[in-house]
Amino acid sequence: MRRRLLIVVAAIVAVIIVVLLILPSLIDVDKYRPRIQAEVQTKLGRPVTLGKLTLHVFPLSVGIAGVTIGQSPGFPSQRPFATASDVSASVAFWSLVRGEPQIKSVQLTRPQIELIRNADGVWNYSNATAPAPAPPAAPAPAPPPSTGKQQPAAPTQFTLDKLTITDGQVAVTDLKTNQPRAVYDHIDAKLTNFAPGQPFNLNLAAHLPGQGKQLLSFDAKVGPLQTGNTAATPIDGHLSLEEASLASLGHFFSGAIPNNTDAVMSGKADLKSQGNSISCKGDLKLEQVMVRGSKISDPIQANYDLAITRPQDLIQIKSGELKLGTVPVSLSGEIDAGATPSNLNVRLNTQGASLADLARLAGAFGLSLSPGTQVKGTLNADVTAKGPMNDPQFLGSLLLKNLDISGGSSNVRVPDLNMQLHGGATITASSITAQDIVLSNVRAEGKLANGVIQLSPLTANLFGGTENGTWTLDTRPATPLCSVNAKLTGVDTNQFLSATSSLKNTLYGSLAADGNLSFALSSSTDLARTLNGTLGFNVTNGELKNVNILKALSAVGKFTGSAAAQGQSGTPLKRLSGNLNIRNGVANTNDLIATLNEGSLSAKGALNLVNQGVNMHMTAVLSNGVSQQVGGSKIGGYLNSALANNKGELVMPVLVTGNLSNPTFTPDVNAIAEMKLKNLLPTSGDPGKLSTGIIGSVLGNKTGGLNGVLGAIQGKQPAGNKQQQQQQNPIDSILGSFGKKKKKQ
Repeated sequence: MRRRLLIVVAAIVAVIIVVLLILPSLIDVDKYRPRIQAEVQTKLGRPVTLGKLTLHVFPLSVGIAGVTIGQSPGFPSQRPFATASDVSASVAFWSLVRGEPQIKSVQLTRPQIELIRNADGVWNYSNATAPAPAPPAAPAPAPPPSTGKQQPAAPTQFTLDKLTITDGQVAVTDLKTNQPRAVYDHIDAKLTNFAPGQPFNLNLAAHLPGQGKQLLSFDAKVGPLQTGNTAATPIDGHLSLEEASLASLGHFFSGAIPNNTDAVMSGKADLKSQGNSISCKGDLKLEQVMVRGSKISDPIQANYDLAITRPQDLIQIKSGELKLGTVPVSLSGEIDAGATPSNLNVRLNTQGASLADLARLAGAFGLSLSPGTQVKGTLNADVTAKGPMNDPQFLGSLLLKNLDISGGSSNVRVPDLNMQLHGGATITASSITAQDIVLSNVRAEGKLANGVIQLSPLTANLFGGTENGTWTLDTRPATPLCSVNAKLTGVDTNQFLSATSSLKNTLYGSLAADGNLSFALSSSTDLARTLNGTLGFNVTNGELKNVNILKALSAVGKFTGSAAAQGQSGTPLKRLSGNLNIRNGVANTNDLIATLNEGSLSAKGALNLVNQGVNMHMTAVLSNGVSQQVGGSKIGGYLNSALANNKGELVMPVLVTGNLSNPTFTPDVNAIAEMKLKNLLPTSGDPGKLSTGIIGSVLGNKTGGLNGVLGAIQGKQPAGNKQQQQQQNPIDSILGSFGKKKKKQ
């Protein structure tokens, strides 16, 4: 009995095998191709072409020798929407026998899909399930009389147990942002349990372009499918990235990623969409970061909760926590990624961030520090960035504590620096110390661009006085370059010169100045070497230390009555003013004026601010009283080194050379000769201008000598013995050298 049963079973199996072997030759499935092609074309609303259909037995399936789906109207392209070189569809056996094949699963090998976003921001897949517009319907005919026969049932809706895609390719072209076409290869996908009006499962894995793993996987429950608006289909899924390139994903977020920006990303996210809203919550880690061409060595880690509105591509940051190296930053706000460039309204907040770590990120944010520069301190910030991504405006406040920037021989220190941002920045600081320059009670409007900091206008207290103007600091060179265009009032002259030159403990007084200077931010001596620009100044109630000008003039004129002057170590100054033209630390002037207790002086020439070298032509004009006090008729060699104007003031042109700490005074013979030739001398009221004549008795008296000069000053005739009267007039001797003929004695 058992043996007969086995024989019967074997016979049945054999029959089935024979039937399955001969079935493909008995059933011509290709005859269904026109009907299937027309139905699919109607459903998709775009042209569809199917290759020849063939029946396979093991497993029972229908093979399609190629499928091509054209682009939707309004999306002109040389490439079709989708193609597949090999399609296999499994069918239910009895549905095939009945002549109504029911597809259970489909497998596509190496399909290619072309995604296009037009200038209005609409994707070519958004209406993939919308039927083509039908022509106007003709009037419906009257229903035929009932025959009692059963009417054919409505066609069943399409269902699918499984769709498998192997080694697919997706190309993306974005006409809205003019992004170049990007191709994504090696995409594998599986769709299961598809039925109209029901959700289905989707598993997607893609290898993105670039080095490394470049893996993107997505597992989700999708649907029900929204007819006519595929993009609005609900999605509830989980996204995972493993060493994926930021730039490779940029085509899906056009305009949100700046040029020359990339990173290697790893992370996970939960993603849900409903209608035109998408929520995304997860974490992300970026390594090998480059922002606008600047490399960031530290990784960036983020936890985020986002909401995205389509089709505007509006990204709302509900909450975000960034960690830039060791710097924590919280974010909230919106990014309009649909604009070109993307538009920002994002708030950033950080407390106690390390400035040393931020300095390593500075290049990506427009501030390039030189390799040798070190930054210390902490930052508290609450800032909102508004406007286009390539040129945002910043609003909010920054507080930098214990800021210390050093590099080479330069150093900048700020205990507390507050900045209120409003496109630029309003800066306040109790003090800013840059090398030996100390600004206190600082207030300024600041701007930062490409490593250049501009403070304008800037007001501050400087060395006991005030400063008002513009400071520009270029941090890109190894030694930062500083430019100052400012007015100074009531500044301590000695402290100012000590901080900016080698003239320490040399000149004292209250300084008012108007300057336009540039220099490298280094030590005072090195700063002076790089000092360039112009400076107009006025020092009042001051003193020139270690240089007694009256004593030096006494030595030149051989004064005998200057004991009081000889007892002083310096020269009191009622006023010292002039204009300096400075080149590489050498100051040149042609209008230096000083008012002394004993008279006044003018000077022109050069002063080296680096080594205190001096080379000047000076003209001293002693007051009438001092002129008589310094020796009267006892002045030896008087007419060789001094002249007298018609106000009774002694005029002494001298050369000042050597070093300012120990200058050398000698008669300026050329100046004396020029004054005599022009018959013009300055006065103590205007020592820089030749405005009065030389006293008449000096030029006309043959024998008067010094007594003649003093007599003219005092209104008396010259006195002297016969031998003195027969001496040659020294002035005649000088004039003789310029060609004047001497009279016979």
